[in-house]
Amino acid sequence: MKLYDEIVYDPTISRDRGTYEMTIPGEEGDPCKILFFYIHGGGIENGRKEDFRDHAKILAEHGIASVSINYRMFPDGAVFPMFVEDCAKALHHVMTEGRKICPYEKIVVGGSSAGGYLSMMMYFNPAFLGVWGIEPNDIDAWYFDAGQPTTHFGILSRKGLDAMAVRIDEAAPMYYVDKSYQNKEKLSRLHFIWSEFDMPMRPEQNALMVRTLRHYGYPAEKLTTEYMAGYQHCGYVGDVPKFTSMILAFLETI
Repeated sequence: MKLYDEIVYDPTISRDRGTYEMTIPGEEGDPCKILFFYIHGGGIENGRKEDFRDHAKILAEHGIASVSINYRMFPDGAVFPMFVEDCAKALHHVMTEGRKICPYEKIVVGGSSAGGYLSMMMYFNPAFLGVWGIEPNDIDAWYFDAGQPTTHFGILSRKGLDAMAVRIDEAAPMYYVDKSYQNKEKLSRLHFIWSEFDMPMRPEQNALMVRTLRHYGYPAEKLTTEYMAGYQHCGYVGDVPKFTSMILAFLETI
């Protein structure tokens, strides 16, 4: 196992924001089956790439490479969509330069809470990855853990709006869901997770997102959900063995 803890994907922004770390199961250049690209949560205000390091060690013990990224956040001058653009740029770097370190066969992208929201934005609005010549369905699977499919509350509050308001606009992943899912055999696998005692309206919003996708014909075998009974919002993420086992169980199906 080897850790690369300061890979720069964007030298034009502050060093602590435009970096990611990669944990690989073997030595540099050794192939692996799957790379898991993870975006931390924290309301687009808190969190850091190191938060995933203990999870990454366990994944590496199971032969899985992983990446955990930093990105620009509130209140340090970031505005929508800077943080989504950072995630897309980091993903492009991993799929080009990072792949030289660990030539993976498949890649899965996801995150928790704000990271789930940012992952959804990259998948459902293809413009963010399109800048880098990537189509969202080039990614083998997406792991949306407790993300907000409507406009993120942090964005609302900085517009002077009620953070609890439900808005579906250009900053909402759900805004982009329509009947465009034509090449069904090429669609990525999508996995949604929410908790019994999640943030107010978060379970219902995720359920609506899944129902909307099904309404528009997203294949049932490529659209799965996981309900965390008894947990509060992301209450399992800090339990490293628990959350890592959840990730591993999903990756085994890819």
